[in-house]
Amino acid sequence: MVSVTADPPGGRVIVRRRAPAWVIGVAGLAIAAAVAIRLLIPAGMDASTFLGLGDDSPIQTEYARERLGEVPTRAGMGHDGKFFFVQANDPWYLDPTRHAAVIDRPLYRGQRMLYPMIAGGFGSFPPAVIVWSMLATNLIAIAFGSWLGAKLAARWGGSSWIGLAIPLNVGLIFEVLIDGAGVIAYVFCLGALYALETDRRWTASFLFAAAALSREVMILFAIGVLIGGWLAERRLQWRIVIAPALTMVTWSVYLRWRLAGVTGVGGGTENFAPPFAGMWQAIRSWATHPDDLLLSAAILVAVVSFTLLAVRSRLSIAWGALPFVALATVLSINVWREPFDLSRVLAPVFTAAPYILFLSERGMTSPAAEQPSSGLHP
Repeated sequence: MVSVTADPPGGRVIVRRRAPAWVIGVAGLAIAAAVAIRLLIPAGMDASTFLGLGDDSPIQTEYARERLGEVPTRAGMGHDGKFFFVQANDPWYLDPTRHAAVIDRPLYRGQRMLYPMIAGGFGSFPPAVIVWSMLATNLIAIAFGSWLGAKLAARWGGSSWIGLAIPLNVGLIFEVLIDGAGVIAYVFCLGALYALETDRRWTASFLFAAAALSREVMILFAIGVLIGGWLAERRLQWRIVIAPALTMVTWSVYLRWRLAGVTGVGGGTENFAPPFAGMWQAIRSWATHPDDLLLSAAILVAVVSFTLLAVRSRLSIAWGALPFVALATVLSINVWREPFDLSRVLAPVFTAAPYILFLSERGMTSPAAEQPSSGLHP
């Protein structure tokens, strides 16, 4: 890819060569696949290792054994993949007493429906296929996200290699390792940003809705982009927030209808606390775990630095990430205690940070060949 721009002071023409976006996509896939294979080989190429089945979650573990045979387990309660596996086997909640009943909080978990819907072949895949399609869905999403990241970086005047901020995002890699929905949710947001860049606003609204149906908190990304656009252009694109909100409400109504009569479907999450309470409680916990202390301190420094730069930026990817900084302040110790969980919540920050660092000067005037933009569209 070649782009041409003029150097005003000297009137020179500068030719920049960029790697094609598809190359970044392939590189992103290679990185994510290498990490996945690193876990698959010791597990005997058993993809159920990514389900995150826990020794202390016998109900979900037995559910998996009935459909897959012997499965590996992890210490403790495990991770989100075990719930997404259940949902993928019945993504439309047609038989909730058999499937959804083994989920700890079906109404809460059921909000994140699109990832298991896709991984489950919209209800057509058998369990043995689902356990692989969950991993494949995330790997493909990483590749597609890397491609989108490269396209966005090029449009904003930077190197397409900045797109590697997606596969090198530790929070997204952790999502891959537990069959989580965070990867596909974030990639839908990147797709929405690119749609806005190419003036396809209804497409952007649809993609933000898809992100919210993959992980409900991703509506915050759309809100951040909305606010950033208003500050830059004094115009509000309400549709990018209204569309995901209406979609979430519609699915919630359907979910409640399908779960009617199933006991124990309610219950909220214990992931929230008064502002900064979770962080202060976690600091006491980190004091006894030096590794967690160092990693968490590094995350905090990165987040604070990002916030100071992002509020002065005009990049939509940065404004989409900012609400997750605010979200982190009201999370409980259950999230703050482990860098593993905290990094997944703050994944949008870790990808947006390189864009700010490398595009802070060039993001306002990208090369003509790339249809320049500031990164925020009204």
